Amino acid sequence: MGIADLGNYHLWAGNETRKQLENFSKKEFSLDLGPILESVRRKVEHIILAIESCLRRITSNSSSPEEIVNHIKSMTIKELLKHWELRDKEIAKAFQQDMNRTITIQRINDSSFTINLDDYYLQYVLHTVYHRGQLNYCLKKLEKERIDADYLYYFNELDNQEVDRS
Repeated sequence: MGIADLGNYHLWAGNETRKQLENFSKKEFSLDLGPILESVRRKVEHIILAIESCLRRITSNSSSPEEIVNHIKSMTIKELLKHWELRDKEIAKAFQQDMNRTITIQRINDSSFTINLDDYYLQYVLHTVYHRGQLNYCLKKLEKERIDADYLYYFNELDNQEVDRS
């Protein structure tokens, strides 16, 4: 496994998550589950905003953070899930590219630091894993099936695909 494979896992895990959410009603998707969990929609919006922030730094997108937030908040469930999928595909593709460069990250106090690009993308993948875990708590509270997107489940699926091709 290498960094490129991690991008493929990330896309697969996102797809598994979106499959669980695509048939939610607007009420289920937006239901306030309390101050800690909030709602499924808020978790999904946060995941998308994180990827938008990640890609914005890499591509020098000129959209303001406020424009991005307003656009995401105006989307329907279907639009949100599709937008999320498209952005996950961009991240997975980015993992296939040359990672031998650095990126500068601005701190809140106007200073900055530099990290390797692969570490930057890894941070986003780990951040998403964290929020998928939070989504599982939301699903439990809604008495829905959990998201089975652990790294080992990904390898299991790859192995099953190999067996099916034999």
